[in-house]
Amino acid sequence: MNKKINLKFIPTRMFSPFLTSLRPYLLASLSPAALRLCLCASVLCALTGAGAAAPNASPVMVSELEDEIKRGDIDVFAKVTGFSTVQDTYDIYAPFDGRVEEVMTELFTLVTPEDAVSYLVSTEMAALLDSSSGGSRKQTEKRWKDVYDYYAVKPEFEGIVNNIYVKPKARVYKGDRLFTVAKKVVIIGKNIEPLYTKLATGMTAELVYAKDTEVKLKGILVNFMRIKESPYFNRLWLEVTALRNGLKIGEQFNGYLSVGRSEDTLLVPRTALFEKFGRKYLIMEVETGLSNDQETEVLKPGLHFIKPIIPKTERPYGKNKKSD
Repeated sequence: MNKKINLKFIPTRMFSPFLTSLRPYLLASLSPAALRLCLCASVLCALTGAGAAAPNASPVMVSELEDEIKRGDIDVFAKVTGFSTVQDTYDIYAPFDGRVEEVMTELFTLVTPEDAVSYLVSTEMAALLDSSSGGSRKQTEKRWKDVYDYYAVKPEFEGIVNNIYVKPKARVYKGDRLFTVAKKVVIIGKNIEPLYTKLATGMTAELVYAKDTEVKLKGILVNFMRIKESPYFNRLWLEVTALRNGLKIGEQFNGYLSVGRSEDTLLVPRTALFEKFGRKYLIMEVETGLSNDQETEVLKPGLHFIKPIIPKTERPYGKNKKSD
């Protein structure tokens, strides 16, 4: 014999949202067996999170541990590594037929528009210089350089010499490429420790050359992209803000990206937060006001929280620097 079920005494929260809307109909129309079936389905939906808006909504239980929200300072740094590449390059070409008399720069040297990177001489001037010897060579150069071309090659913009295509005494023709200069150097890399804070362009970084720690660079984050299936790791593009000699291209640089700093702020352990529906939640104490059998007035949050029990699906990482 089926026992009659009084659904008036079953809390509404035991129903899924859909069944809650049909509660009057259920009370009036369904048999006890059907009611029990609906009730079981509703409880199962509530326990398994069926119909949740996000796939990352893992089951969360409340622990018996209470703690207090603290106030202090927090610094967040991301350890990064990457390789230097060039961007925004331009070439320097020979302005006339002649010969490269001298090359005044080396690879990966920082040059400016005031620096002569080489000297070119015309074919006629080269013949005169070759016919002179010893101390007379300087006299010949001084005497004839206003008559025949003796040209100082200078870069148009500041940059790093990325390629040198000629050697001293090499024959060149008008339009031949002599040098390539990079106006920008970018470190393309990634963070090698998990990062739990959102990135933003404009964040600054300090890096050192892996083979020579005396070569130090400052960079700025100009672009980033999350690495596929790695929510805490990102591909990073760090533009070097101050070019310098010895900035070798294609070499490894290591350092730290400064993500942010907050002072005198409220702090809780990262493990006290849990995520559902794409949002982060904290089980906090609240101060309440008016209340009836259905609703309670929330006045303000308190200073205590309860740690959740979350199934461990990831290994805890991170070395965020914190000071009280």
